[in-house]
Amino acid sequence: MGFFNKEIEKNNKSILNDENSDFIDDIEFDKLNKTHFEPLNYGETKQIADCLLKFNHVTISLKLINIDERKRLIDFLTGVMYGFNGNYKKIDKSIYYFWISK
Repeated sequence: MGFFNKEIEKNNKSILNDENSDFIDDIEFDKLNKTHFEPLNYGETKQIADCLLKFNHVTISLKLINIDERKRLIDFLTGVMYGFNGNYKKIDKSIYYFWISK
């Protein structure tokens, strides 16, 4: 089965709901927000890391990236978190929130 059981597009925002998830019932992922990313491949990691350093937080939906590149991206960003005293949390299936503590 796919990433989400239900996805509704409203004004460039996705209303995400996974009925089988132990996580939050409804998540609104705004693709136009400067700190929200939905990468297609590992090549977008630098842009995500730059945004993280500029704004101190990013939210990433990894539903469109393959599993190997997903692992590489998370490994790279956790390295950035270590270097800048940050952390991350899995919000929902394939959606992560990374932040740097100041």
